[in-house]
Amino acid sequence: MFEDMMGFNQHLLCDDPQTRQGCLNWMERVRAGLGDDNSCVDIQLIKHQLMLNKKTVDYIYSDFTCMEDKYVPGARPFLEKVLAEIITPDMSEKQKFLAIFRRCRDNREAARPEVKFSGGTEEELIKRGVVTCHEISRVFVVLCQIAGIPARLTCTHIYGHMMAEAFVDGKWAWCDPRHGSHAYADDGTLASFWDMICDPTIIDRQERSVWDESRPSYYLSEDIATAFAEQIKARQQAIIRECTFHPKEAFAVGNYYVWDHATYDYPWAFGSADPVKKEAVLRKESAMRVSFGYPPSYWDYRCHSEPLRVKGE
Repeated sequence: MFEDMMGFNQHLLCDDPQTRQGCLNWMERVRAGLGDDNSCVDIQLIKHQLMLNKKTVDYIYSDFTCMEDKYVPGARPFLEKVLAEIITPDMSEKQKFLAIFRRCRDNREAARPEVKFSGGTEEELIKRGVVTCHEISRVFVVLCQIAGIPARLTCTHIYGHMMAEAFVDGKWAWCDPRHGSHAYADDGTLASFWDMICDPTIIDRQERSVWDESRPSYYLSEDIATAFAEQIKARQQAIIRECTFHPKEAFAVGNYYVWDHATYDYPWAFGSADPVKKEAVLRKESAMRVSFGYPPSYWDYRCHSEPLRVKGE
């Protein structure tokens, strides 16, 4: 179902012309960054994406994702070792979900500043201390699947962010492994990606314990992170409510299975394939976000084209 409107055709499912153009902008940026290597895992991931909206929601939340555990124990020993350090057999699905989520959120603690490339397998991403959204979300998905929990990738193309969902206690549960964000619906269950799309203000109705999980997406010294902890969390809350789940956003869900590892290529990248084109598209994307009314909590230097004005100069 929807086979002809997946991947690089997913914009065809967007009725709003701005949303459709935003999706096209994102695909143009991806190509400028990664080039035309169609075997690259990040390009392959796009091919498995489907736009999530009222047309597709029933399918995406029923038959879209394989719920069968096809992982062969021993196939990814390093990832199994990582899991063994954070989960135990007696844990509930929710406890495993949160443990994996936290491990991915905290992967930055192994960051190696001397590493100047991106890309690679999940094993390499963990060893490099990666927290880039599309990479750490991929790590989250495969760790969940090895632990026996169905999981998949979720995306916002106009804001430009990748997150994830896992099937926990009979329901899909959204999380952002990079920022340490998740949420509970008003009925007390973990909120799904679709729950958040339908009502982004869910994020405003969370217990303190949920916000205690949050970490800034950028690297800060411990004293700065502590001193401005409340402001950092408040900024993240505003971005989730008003940017990530903006009503004109192009939302997508994509499948990525740990047992298909051999079908992907995991190259290292040492910069953009076309940096000039990528920067031009980034400026176009930033202008669209501003036109959507993104709040002051959103910041991108590309939104400002005029030079700095200084008194006396």
